Amino acid sequence: WADLAPEAVALAFGAYAAADGDFRAAVLTAVNMGRDADTTAAVAGALAGATRGVAAVPEEWATAIGPARGSCLPSMAGRHVLDVADLLLTAAETERRAA
Repeated sequence: WADLAPEAVALAFGAYAAADGDFRAAVLTAVNMGRDADTTAAVAGALAGATRGVAAVPEEWATAIGPARGSCLPSMAGRHVLDVADLLLTAAETERRAA
């Protein structure tokens, strides 16, 4: 993955910026770029979720997402993936206010 990361992250930021942070548009833009589309879309969606919160995820997409299994990060087992978006947004807002 190390050889793909520089391109995937750059494309994800490009998709996120082109979509002006809109979750659906960022993810779809990233997917349609091709290349390492799943990684690029995941990063673009993570950026949009972190800056816009769980409300930005389209409802029809949100219902298809379930709790994390914890296979990569055991501490996340049972946590709903969408809760992480709100946790990140709250942390970012708190840090911004403190600055």
